[in-house]
Amino acid sequence: MESEDICRRLLSHIQSYKKSTILLEEFVDFMSGHAVNYPTFAEAILQLEEMQILVGVKAHGRNGKRPALAYQYKIRRQFMRQGHLQRIQQHSAQFHPSMNLDWYYAQSEEAWSKDLPYIERIHHFLVEHGLPISEVPAPERSYQLTGDEKWITEGGGKVVLDRLGLWDKMLIIPVSDPLMWAFNPSQETFQPYQSHLIVENKTTFRALLAGLPTLPFSTLIYGSGWKIVGNLEMFRLQYPVQDVQHTFYYFGDLDWEGIRIWHALEVKYAVELALGFYLACLDRKGVPGKLNQIRSEAGLAACRTFLPEGAGERLENMLRNGQYIPQEVLSQEQLLAIGRLGV
Repeated sequence: MESEDICRRLLSHIQSYKKSTILLEEFVDFMSGHAVNYPTFAEAILQLEEMQILVGVKAHGRNGKRPALAYQYKIRRQFMRQGHLQRIQQHSAQFHPSMNLDWYYAQSEEAWSKDLPYIERIHHFLVEHGLPISEVPAPERSYQLTGDEKWITEGGGKVVLDRLGLWDKMLIIPVSDPLMWAFNPSQETFQPYQSHLIVENKTTFRALLAGLPTLPFSTLIYGSGWKIVGNLEMFRLQYPVQDVQHTFYYFGDLDWEGIRIWHALEVKYAVELALGFYLACLDRKGVPGKLNQIRSEAGLAACRTFLPEGAGERLENMLRNGQYIPQEVLSQEQLLAIGRLGV
């Protein structure tokens, strides 16, 4: 282990250490699980002395080894922040110019130390290969950057790349589950304007699927709850029709969860409400239940902007009274009749 790595580990330990003084043997115990020789360990401690983060307590003396270390150190926390910023500045001057370290200046030493090994690997990749010029799946790019194909999807890699301002520049194809959808054979794929209907639940999907050729939607998409928020990004890969403007409509349960799902889709993909279905549902009475769902005031407010004033008021009153309306309240015949009119 290099002295720089040891220094980072010791700094992290000092940050979580509550006392103002620390014994040398506590540092030794902290590093006992790592293969570290004394000269390298001592070099790291002396670096912290040079940075004035550690000051030897003279009354306790030094251990007499070469190089000699103090038996006890006083921790000067005011120099930790200063040293932290200096190290980021030094790295910033050395790293590839496409990497932006600004996020780390306002963060803790721990956050910087945790990400730095990956940042260094990304730097070496960029120096050797430059910014990518073609898209590749996330596991492939992850392996290129770190040697770990799961780092981006499971190891927090996307967060690190976002912090560095590199996510969009890395041309990564997200690994999402395939989108579940049905193609409408009555709609021409070369039409320049195409609409697509997303429904939250399987029962409603099956009901509309039976009459799909009679509907004005190019595809019928099964949302499967929250899965659709991530999976919809697969649409352009599964439906690679060029020179088409796509409009997506969403129909889900009239409860807090359904509104939160739609709002997430609206923010991320500009998905609209399938208004005809919602208005038909709001003509029915709400039923008690689903009291433990997470509320979304922002989602409700956004939903109301798409609804007529009276319908929006009915929706809000129903939700605040602990009621909801499932989309299954509409029969197959009613769903198809509404769907044929468009949205």
